[in-house]
Amino acid sequence: SIFISLLTGCALHNYGDDQFQLRWAAHGKDIMWVPTRVDTATQMLALAQVKSGDIVYDLGSGDGVIPIQAAKRYGIRAVGIEYNPDLVALSKRNAIRENVQNLVTFKQGDIFVEDFSSATVLTLFLGESLNLKLMPTILKMKPGTRVVSNTFRMDSWIPDQEVSIRSGESTIGALNETIYLWIVPANIDGVWEFTGLPNLDKTSVRFIQKKQFFDGTIAKLGSRPISFEDGKIRGEAIQFDFETNGKKYSFRGQISGSQISGILNGDPKLNVAGKRLK
Repeated sequence: SIFISLLTGCALHNYGDDQFQLRWAAHGKDIMWVPTRVDTATQMLALAQVKSGDIVYDLGSGDGVIPIQAAKRYGIRAVGIEYNPDLVALSKRNAIRENVQNLVTFKQGDIFVEDFSSATVLTLFLGESLNLKLMPTILKMKPGTRVVSNTFRMDSWIPDQEVSIRSGESTIGALNETIYLWIVPANIDGVWEFTGLPNLDKTSVRFIQKKQFFDGTIAKLGSRPISFEDGKIRGEAIQFDFETNGKKYSFRGQISGSQISGILNGDPKLNVAGKRLK
């Protein structure tokens, strides 16, 4: 994996095998190459809660450590996209050495051109500027896709979780790193019609979404709109709170394309349903 800045004070070393070696912090197409350590890779996959049936894509996959660890530890399919053809060839040899060549695929290509939409887990070690460039594409991925980045955030997209880790000792010393997790949220931005809201049957609701958070208002005939509080989306799960006629309600539900369904205050008798109007 690669990133934009050197870590001050770390000695430079060569990485690879007897057929190809690359110097630590060597210049690449967009940024410099720094290898992801095995213990960091395993913690990134753990943060994503990788499970059977997942497909991991690693963008800027370098020597292939993340896809290889995904296949080795979880027995799942994994794909690495890497621009440097020598690193792609090295990754394939590394996969053979770890006996996971039937589970991993390494593609030579540009991460801004290649299709990674089938990923259920996406891993990054790129740099914040590249993360930001990728963010619009990532936000269009299937809701619930887990995105994990080593060291670098995505500016206005607040992580759903972050973990500080200390990599093990090696020839370049121990590193303190932070890894970040985002869950791609379903898109609810727009106008919906809801049924089942108390005293508000078949009412119009407007959602204004900002990544995994949203504001919203319920149109109430003859009075001021009711505002939502604590609106949040995690994949296809949605929650918000509101108050009407002096009583507080908490909605918890699921989004399925242009439909929303759920219950109020944890009571299965208080069913609420919504459909997108525009």
